[in-house]
Amino acid sequence: MPKVVVVGDANVDIIVPYPRFLNEERTQVEYPQIGIQGGGTSANTAVALAKLGLDVSFVGTVGDDQYGRFVMQDFKDAGVDVTGLVADSTLSTVGVFAFVDDRGERYLWGWPRERQSFKVLDENLVPMHMIREADWVHSSGMCLTYDTSARETIIRIFEQAHDAGVPTSFDLNLRVDDGVLDPDFAAALERIIPNVDYLLGSGPDEFAYLGDDDMMGNATAYAVDGRTVIVRDGARGSIGLTQDGLTESPAFRVNVEDTIGAGDVYNAGFIAARLAGASLAESLREGNAVSAYKVARRGARSSPDAAQLHEFLAGQTG
Repeated sequence: MPKVVVVGDANVDIIVPYPRFLNEERTQVEYPQIGIQGGGTSANTAVALAKLGLDVSFVGTVGDDQYGRFVMQDFKDAGVDVTGLVADSTLSTVGVFAFVDDRGERYLWGWPRERQSFKVLDENLVPMHMIREADWVHSSGMCLTYDTSARETIIRIFEQAHDAGVPTSFDLNLRVDDGVLDPDFAAALERIIPNVDYLLGSGPDEFAYLGDDDMMGNATAYAVDGRTVIVRDGARGSIGLTQDGLTESPAFRVNVEDTIGAGDVYNAGFIAARLAGASLAESLREGNAVSAYKVARRGARSSPDAAQLHEFLAGQTG
């Protein structure tokens, strides 16, 4: 069984659907039930990979608090190894309020705003042998957003993996304010990308800000030195770019419940397929399928297991 190490952020998602008016006068209101699940861009990918049957370990930091214990148990329940997950009593595990509108789009707000555990990753506490012995290493731009120990340690982890010949993937997860990418964050990306074999991200929300307004042109510029670039484009599907050309895969049509973690679980489907020896086209399709299955259900933890994914794909013609 392939061994995957996922590095980065783990938190709790507090899912709050918008109230729904039941009449035109707005005198009758339905308040959907609030849900609490494990979350985090990297953690979502780790759990989705474990559900697909891979051997997954998580490296990161949580607070030694209620949310941190929730995260720890959530990983254990999913079968994710937590040897590399540190619980620090001086830090706070973030709870992310995910407000979901009537179209399934989510609006996120994390709390508390100080002493956030995902920003901390002590290199001395990272089991580097797990990185060098893995079959794949994955992380997310969430932990590179801030000039903290997590940024520096993850960059170092990718150097170690690359030097050991371990395939790596990195999901951009850009945080863009007022249409401008923070120059410090952009510099951090340029430091890690040389050690990234698979660079994934949203076309309109991420690649569009890595240069000119041409998201595909920006993405193509990174498809060099043997690197594969994956552009996720929502309802349009996903695109794989290599030095040899472009491969497209259309999205599956589903009724959207919410989009929380859609890109994160896409990554899991893609990684699982590549590790199973699938072609680029097949891997794009599997990523689309895992994401489609999830968006038809509530929360980031609703990605499919291997049997559910097989059943979903068997019922599709796209």
